[in-house]
Amino acid sequence: MGALCVALGLGVPLGSLAAQCPDGSAPPCRSRAPSGGATTVAILYFDNLSPDTADAYLADGVTEELIVRIGAVPRLSVKSRYAVRRFRGQPARDPAELGRELGVTFLVTGGVRRAGDHVRVTVELMRAGTGARVWGDVYDRSEGDLLSLQTDLARDLAGGIIGRLAPADQARLATLPTRNAAAYEHYLRGNFALAQRSPAATSRALGEFQAALALDPDFAAARARAAFAYGLFFAWGWRHPDLPVDSILARGVAAAGRALQRDSSSSEAWMAYGMLLWLQQPATYTGMLDAMRRSVVLDPGNAEAENLLGVILFNLGQDSAAAESFHRALAIEPGRPISLMRLAEIAWTAGRDAEALRLLDSTVGVAPTFYFAYVDRAWVLLHAHDTAAARTNAETALRLAPEEFETGRGVLAAVQASAGDTLPARLALDSLVGALDRTGKVDQIQVFNVAMPLVLLGDTARALDLIERARPRRARLWASLRWPEFDPLRASPRFRRVVAEASPTRAGP
Repeated sequence: MGALCVALGLGVPLGSLAAQCPDGSAPPCRSRAPSGGATTVAILYFDNLSPDTADAYLADGVTEELIVRIGAVPRLSVKSRYAVRRFRGQPARDPAELGRELGVTFLVTGGVRRAGDHVRVTVELMRAGTGARVWGDVYDRSEGDLLSLQTDLARDLAGGIIGRLAPADQARLATLPTRNAAAYEHYLRGNFALAQRSPAATSRALGEFQAALALDPDFAAARARAAFAYGLFFAWGWRHPDLPVDSILARGVAAAGRALQRDSSSSEAWMAYGMLLWLQQPATYTGMLDAMRRSVVLDPGNAEAENLLGVILFNLGQDSAAAESFHRALAIEPGRPISLMRLAEIAWTAGRDAEALRLLDSTVGVAPTFYFAYVDRAWVLLHAHDTAAARTNAETALRLAPEEFETGRGVLAAVQASAGDTLPARLALDSLVGALDRTGKVDQIQVFNVAMPLVLLGDTARALDLIERARPRRARLWASLRWPEFDPLRASPRFRRVVAEASPTRAGP
């Protein structure tokens, strides 16, 4: 573990980072799940009432900050942003119906309008069962007063729900992520871009977080989100317009370490830290699991952390525990596409193709532009010998994906090989292998992108060559080699040697 601390520039053991939990107690931190008597609230995403649609980030940011602040009051149980996100932009619904669906007593709605250098926020609190208005107000402030507006709004809303606030509650609601209004606005813009989950948008998000940190170097939340954004580039194999892959990971690791040094009670920082440890592929997996589990305990409503915990557990071969994490993520955010897709991958690995297809159908049903789900669906359909449907899904993935999406090219080559179109399949795979030869690097992503299609083409020699070149030989590679498409290679001593060297059982718990 000491080597990992040095790599992160922390200089202290993992356990000592969380010297204090959010409630002031010593670790291990208690779950912030509310007691049975807590009042339940759902804060729906505020409408963007500005003439400029580019101001949508502001409405989302005001909502998400309000969710965080109100959720810090122990007597209130507030639905996470993940739970209410699916209702964003939808036509007005019957409050009683919404209340039943979300399981809450109160609903909060509102709108944000920017006019010149002023921001106007309207908010309304109602009883879900009847739709009766309980409280509401209008806040009109200058842009520079956005932080104080958020504090006043959170305090007034919490008071409208539970009445008189204790001094400790008022202190929690007054906690600011930064005191620099301009840095805060960059942070909101960055969060909005990061939620779009594309290479271009994530690159914009990094720029916004860096701008925020230039104005306030102590802005721990912005640093944690920057670390997570770096991790997304590495995890998804995206190309950054300016930074090489190794630099992306190094910057992410450094950002995660500094964020934790600044705020060791941040669920977002622990999540980024655990994700980056996983991507860094250390010799032991204890640290990444501890970090991700701490993130979940610090914020039981963090669906992203639950999902990433599930991914790590799946990479370690703990499929049942991984499925439990994905189901918890879905309980927080029903219909969460990435968690549905991950459950499908567990079923696919276990040979339950029909179950995998049902889950992938649900994934693209709720997220019709989620290109990676079409890749997985193409592979499962190939395994089920439905080549025509697999081709449709592979082509859809390529149409929706970023231009450099090599995974889409690989699965389309696999479809072509399965259909007997060997010439275009070979040409596409020759191009992909040539690119790997030029860079000299083969990792888990390329094994999935290129080696799997080569197996389907019958070119097992080149597939084995690529698998043997893959580095690092850690759990991510081992997990990829579990896919049923590699079954023709399982008797090969070369294949078995790589599997054994990459096995997570070699790395401890």
